[in-house]
Amino acid sequence: MPGDATGSENRHIATLVIGCLMMGSMGVFANLIEQTHAANVVFMRFFFCVLSLPLIALIAYPLSPRATRIKLAETLTFIRCFPRVWLMVGASMGLAIALYTLGSVLLSVGLSVILLYTASIWFPLADRIACRYLFRDLKPVHFREAYYLSVLLNLSGLAIIIMGTTRLPDFGSSSSVIGLVCAVSAGIAFAITMVLTRVMKINGIKTDQVIVPSSVIGSLLMLPAVFFLPLSISVSNIGYALGMGFVATALGGLVYFKGFGSVRPALAPILAYFEPIFGFSLAVLVLSEAFTPLLLTGMGLILLTNIGYTLLDISRSRQLLDGLDP
Repeated sequence: MPGDATGSENRHIATLVIGCLMMGSMGVFANLIEQTHAANVVFMRFFFCVLSLPLIALIAYPLSPRATRIKLAETLTFIRCFPRVWLMVGASMGLAIALYTLGSVLLSVGLSVILLYTASIWFPLADRIACRYLFRDLKPVHFREAYYLSVLLNLSGLAIIIMGTTRLPDFGSSSSVIGLVCAVSAGIAFAITMVLTRVMKINGIKTDQVIVPSSVIGSLLMLPAVFFLPLSISVSNIGYALGMGFVATALGGLVYFKGFGSVRPALAPILAYFEPIFGFSLAVLVLSEAFTPLLLTGMGLILLTNIGYTLLDISRSRQLLDGLDP
């Protein structure tokens, strides 16, 4: 029935949008944690994500035992059959999450969530390096002229943001400088993850599997911070840490990937941009972050460029599929 199909798609769209909202809330939770070093905020995000994953599995099993068994089997297969890729994608995604979280705490949630999308700048270079040195049987991605135009526009947006950030009156402290470096570097780490997820897809591994290795490896790498840097354990901090690890990372990631995989391919990539939009909006509404016109220009240029290229790519893919129809 057409009505049933429409209702089903609306539910999938709602699932993806809710996932975007949950993931976009990370920066708010991170900034509400008090008297705790930024490195330990990162550790708490990874640690509570690790704790949340088996809890989610236990809750999901009575509701959908078959789907839960399939997901667990996929996780074990990934670890057993592709240990090298598991470690690499865990390290790269863990680094991207860590740098993004540090940028959100030390600099700005709104800036960090937008700068994460500058990954498209670094993706061609990361792809070529991976094909040449890491995965010699992997064919390099062919990029059209429009992609390189989007790279140029993203670089322009990045330059505007860096210039605007360094002109802020409160910029100059070590934390703000480190935060800016982390926020920019998160995009580079995410570009590497994009290449590795391409390797995962080629080998039949679903992209939602990045949640487990990134949280496990991230927890292990950040564990020393607990012993050497300030950490405040309180009811409120534990609650916000649960928000980061459970709501924004573990459950949010699963809901996001569930929605992304169920929505029409022509629609899912566009809806995914609700994540940076929600992240920016929550930073303004909850944390009262304010941005100069120069910063807003750079952020808008990056976001609109990526949305525009995504729409163009979808249009070209649809035309190709239409041309293949008998």
